[in-house]
Amino acid sequence: MATKKLTKKQEKFVDLMVYQDWNQTKCAHLAGYENPGVAATRLLSDQQYAHVQEKVRQLKAVQRTKNEITYEGIAKKLGEIRDVALADGSYGPAVTAEIARAKLAGLMVDRKELKIHKIDNMSREQLEVRLQELVRDNQIVIEGEVEVVKEDMVEDVVGDVIEDVGEDADLEEDMEEDVEETNLLEVSDSSDQ
Repeated sequence: MATKKLTKKQEKFVDLMVYQDWNQTKCAHLAGYENPGVAATRLLSDQQYAHVQEKVRQLKAVQRTKNEITYEGIAKKLGEIRDVALADGSYGPAVTAEIARAKLAGLMVDRKELKIHKIDNMSREQLEVRLQELVRDNQIVIEGEVEVVKEDMVEDVVGDVIEDVGEDADLEEDMEEDVEETNLLEVSDSSDQ
């Protein structure tokens, strides 16, 4: 049985279906069909239009082959990029191309681990249990009384901590000055001998 020839509308429909990124109804509309939804459905599924369906399959297969991305093609292109980059003395892009080739071959794999612990999502009991675990695991010694801090007291506590840090910084400066004086005394004592 001889295959049917495509009409001009059918040819245009096939070309639009294969080479454009539109749905079948729009392709049928642009090809000139009066009722594009019905026409597109018939052209792509009705046995009467098997020749149209075969032509679409053939042209899509050619397109896939033409645009096919193969392992060999990518590896070759990345090798060329690496070689050009090395010739230019651009070692960064050369390394990037070589890493991409290694990933392509499966020799390197990007692995990312996300660990999400949001304190906002924990209940008070969960927080207390977690804090106890941390204290136990890290052998933290807590001295003094535990005081429940209400939200309106947080600013006062933060202010006290900042003041304590400031006093510690002053104390640390005083200690450094004492150490410097001691070193000067030792130097002058050794020079007297």
